Amino acid sequence: MKKVVVLTGAGISAESGLKTFRDSDGLWENYNIYDVATPQAWQKDPALVQEFYNARRKQIIAAKPNAAHHALMQLEEDFDVHIITQNIDDLHERAGSRKILHLHGEITKAQSTEDQTLIYQVKGWEIKMGDTCEKGSQLRPFIVWFGESVPKMDEAIAIASKADVFLIVGTSLQVYPAAGLYQYLPHHTPIIIVDPAHLPLNLGKNVKHIKKGASEGMLEVPEILKNLKN
Repeated sequence: MKKVVVLTGAGISAESGLKTFRDSDGLWENYNIYDVATPQAWQKDPALVQEFYNARRKQIIAAKPNAAHHALMQLEEDFDVHIITQNIDDLHERAGSRKILHLHGEITKAQSTEDQTLIYQVKGWEIKMGDTCEKGSQLRPFIVWFGESVPKMDEAIAIASKADVFLIVGTSLQVYPAAGLYQYLPHHTPIIIVDPAHLPLNLGKNVKHIKKGASEGMLEVPEILKNLKN
């Protein structure tokens, strides 16, 4: 069974109504990202950061997986599918996909500010100031903020290095280090891109670019994979 490694980005979640900071010149739901999405922001005003992510979590709980999420899940009938996502929502999980690696964290979880190995599922949509881990330290969103390292990058590289096909959905490859994953693919691995934007990188010759949104573009992917399979 061919191993299809999928890299997903904000474009797939946007079709479920979830906005990202790239929608409007560095503003994310009218917040400057540097006021709510950096370690410095947390040190300066943790209550504001908590308020921001609580609101995002509430939105995500109300959102539903879209046709593109479901299409990726359905690929598992014929392929070994492993999703590497830059998104912090749980829409891939709710669509039924089984192998998912979150590069930038998971908003549905909380993390200890003292011990990063202590991670908890958030009950409902809110982490309150005063909610603590078992060691007594304040809980923060389980998110990789700008300026922090991406701890699961090595795991993502290991997955990409075994891909028979690399499928990119809803990302224009501008956020690093995720954007560089293609460099670790086996030589001549076919790349399929589903995104309306022009990509700034030269990914080689063995590339099929479907310049459509995630849900519309994913309609074409099974047939392309079928042809590669034969």
